[in-house]
Amino acid sequence: MIKNKKLLVLNLGVLLAIIISAVVVISGSGHYTLHTNSFSTDQVDPIVEVSYDREGVVEFSDHYMQDGEMILEFHAVGKGDVNVKIKRQFYRNDEFIEEAERNLSVGLFNVITDKTYGDINFNGYLTVSYTIVGVLIFTWMMMLWMFIDYRRKGDFGYQMTACGGVSIYCFVLSAFLLYKLINNGVYSFGDFLRYISEIGLYLLLALMPVMFVLSILLSVSNIWLMRHGGRRPVNALGIAFGILWFIGTVLTVGSATVWFFDIWKFPHGDIVKNSLVYIICYFECMFLSTVACSYLSTKYLPAPDRDYIIILGCGINSDGTLMPLLRGRVDSAIRFEKEQAEKTGKHAVFVPSGGQGDDEIIPESEAMARYLVSQGIPAEQILQENKSTNTFENMQFSKKVIENHGGDISEKKVAFATTNYHVFRGYMLAKKNGYDAKGISAKTKIYFYPNAFLREFIGLLVEHKWKHLATVVMLLVLFIGLPALMCG
Repeated sequence: MIKNKKLLVLNLGVLLAIIISAVVVISGSGHYTLHTNSFSTDQVDPIVEVSYDREGVVEFSDHYMQDGEMILEFHAVGKGDVNVKIKRQFYRNDEFIEEAERNLSVGLFNVITDKTYGDINFNGYLTVSYTIVGVLIFTWMMMLWMFIDYRRKGDFGYQMTACGGVSIYCFVLSAFLLYKLINNGVYSFGDFLRYISEIGLYLLLALMPVMFVLSILLSVSNIWLMRHGGRRPVNALGIAFGILWFIGTVLTVGSATVWFFDIWKFPHGDIVKNSLVYIICYFECMFLSTVACSYLSTKYLPAPDRDYIIILGCGINSDGTLMPLLRGRVDSAIRFEKEQAEKTGKHAVFVPSGGQGDDEIIPESEAMARYLVSQGIPAEQILQENKSTNTFENMQFSKKVIENHGGDISEKKVAFATTNYHVFRGYMLAKKNGYDAKGISAKTKIYFYPNAFLREFIGLLVEHKWKHLATVVMLLVLFIGLPALMCG
């Protein structure tokens, strides 16, 4: 059952568009209007002779001049493929001139398809083309609306990221196709399909300046991280990302892929290039959406009505005191709780969460509890969770502590305090543990930002790998496989 009404409306809209397109095409079945691209200033209808290499498939029914172009009408009499030879004579004293041979096919519902020169055309192709663009625009608007709605409600998560990524993609795709249609750049459905096949490159070019800036920021961030936090592999993720993005850009924006396969006599260089374009575009859109969602989650301020505030642990000093990163999280929780009490008179219970590591003399929760007391928080206002070893367990075990103290967590209003780059992940893990919690953001040094967002993005890819794989396959089928199949 689809819970989100907007998603239901979107699905119904897409279904309606498919039905409308099918009705338009089927209503014109059995007939085909052939635009010959042969023009004349002669006002008298030309003499036309038509022959077939196979009888019983289509028949020539009429011809006329329209805006100086010779138009021919055919109707279906059976199913199959047929080559049609057309000769015309515009002026009575001239010889007959043979037009290009046309390859017509009659298929399901008696729809006549013109596949001349590997192209594809049929009556109603413009309606179908506009309908597809309409679906893309509608999808863009609905996804953007859902994205804004998720932000307004503070419902940060994978669904919001997906809405943002799809919205970016559909906006660029629909804008380009609409431009082509309005400027009469589409003369057949084959043209329209080829534009769809090419649009990935335009999207890649449109995203290139933003991705270039992000790659630079990630690389600079990693240099700072390695200088201050050591040369660990995780601190070089941004540099690796920048290198991969640069290689992908060279292979797709340029002709390196096609050139490489031409050298090795591989016949499908264009298909591989298009595949890379769409895969890179998809992940770029998801990455940009992840950055946007992560940033917006740090700016969202929960309503001052919280019953509990979970504080996520992240390591303590050897003497049991808080490291600056963890102290920032506790301070942000204290600040929020005090402001809430001043505004509403309601006090929240603190839930410091974190177990004891091998190199720690006390559990992180105990260290945080001591700090809370030192800041004037009554001990009875603190519930420790001292068994967790990672963020998922922070959320999982804190849920049990809260329910043991106050009952069903679904009836409570919960917040969690963590460092700004980690807030979005906190939303995800709270949902994964079956409850809603709003994030309270603690500031940290700016060079943590880019690399942390990349880590969250990788985490999202790993956590939802099958959904991403399914989406990539769908994109390849829709934008590469389908045009290749239909255009021969």
